[in-house]
Amino acid sequence: MKTIRRLAFVPPVLLGVALLWWSTANRPPPATVAATERRAPVAYVAAAPRAFTPEVSGFGEVAPARVWTAVAQVSGRIAHVHPDFVRGGVVREGEVLVEIARDDYELAVARAEADIRSAEARVEEILLSEATTAASLAIERAALVLAERDLARVTALSETGATSRALVETKEREVLAQRLKVQSQSGALDVLPAQLDAAEQAVAVALTSKLAAELDLARTVVTAPFDGRVAAADVEFSQFVGVGSPMGSIDGVAAAEIDVQMPPRLMAALGRLAFAESGGGAPADISNLIRARVSLNVEGADAVWPAEVARISDVVDPETRSIGVIVRVADPYGSARPGERPPLIKGMFVKVTLSGPTLESAILAPRRAIRDGRVMLAGPDDRLAYVSLTPVFTADGVAVLPPGSLPADARIIVSEPSPAVEGMLLAPERDGRAEARLDEAAGAGR
Repeated sequence: MKTIRRLAFVPPVLLGVALLWWSTANRPPPATVAATERRAPVAYVAAAPRAFTPEVSGFGEVAPARVWTAVAQVSGRIAHVHPDFVRGGVVREGEVLVEIARDDYELAVARAEADIRSAEARVEEILLSEATTAASLAIERAALVLAERDLARVTALSETGATSRALVETKEREVLAQRLKVQSQSGALDVLPAQLDAAEQAVAVALTSKLAAELDLARTVVTAPFDGRVAAADVEFSQFVGVGSPMGSIDGVAAAEIDVQMPPRLMAALGRLAFAESGGGAPADISNLIRARVSLNVEGADAVWPAEVARISDVVDPETRSIGVIVRVADPYGSARPGERPPLIKGMFVKVTLSGPTLESAILAPRRAIRDGRVMLAGPDDRLAYVSLTPVFTADGVAVLPPGSLPADARIIVSEPSPAVEGMLLAPERDGRAEARLDEAAGAGR
């Protein structure tokens, strides 16, 4: 009985196996589906040429192009101060700002003039003495000739015994005395040229003293060298100043300068574009192709001044390693318009934009579309392709691609598929917002 119970489950199992086999054998085969390649969705922008002006921007502080500091060159009491020679005052070229008391310096000029007249009188005296001494010498020489003739006659008579030897000696003494007079007059005449030279030198010294006194007298009057605003005024009426004392300073109003720091990489790219557009001209001419403008945000609106690149700074900023470019704005005060454009005052922090030559058919792309020196394209068959290139200019999220580096109908992918496999099938969709930003960048440059 136990064996029969153990084998009782076999028939149901065999029946189940038979039913499973029958259902499987009579079931229709599964339908086959052909495998299809999946498209990866990507966004692209069209590589359409645009007119684009490359620009580089930076910030800097306004400073006057000319600064003049007044320093006392003579000492004395302040006798006059211009009423506008105060901090913030406006003065014009040639106006007398400060005048030092002139009395002492006028006396010095008068004293020098008196010294000149005295030295000139001494010269006239020596010239007159020279003429008188020369005449006296001529007379004494004539007298010497007569004395020598008389001595010769007396000597001849003495040899014949017609006269005494004592008379001959007397005549010899007379000749010697006359020779002494001639020698004395000749020596006096020889000394006169040296005396005349000394007197003429005294005249020159007196003239120099007069020039110095007149120069000191002129230095008592301090005038404005150019139109400007007074930055500092350090003197008051009746105050005493010494030589070297600062009296004030003036900032010129004819032009203002801004020293703006620019990244060397962007400046180099802008210079290359300017050089290329100039047709390979001389580097000195390239600075004329780089335009500049200065802007200041005033209550939400930008006030703009035209400017020019004046020069490049002589040093590189030690912290940022940036290049200093100095731009000049003409007439920063006269060009002001109330409510629209304020005057460019010293110390204002402004934006400076440098613009290169306009590229009429530039290919622009978002900077993010260039990865590791390559750009991804959606080919004509909607497959991913890579092109290696290096932008000629990048700024503000926009890259300028080299001319001829892409086909005219190229589609630049701006959203990277993951994973990105060259040749993969794409589902490209045009990114209108990205293209609008490129149009905006091109328009802002113009």
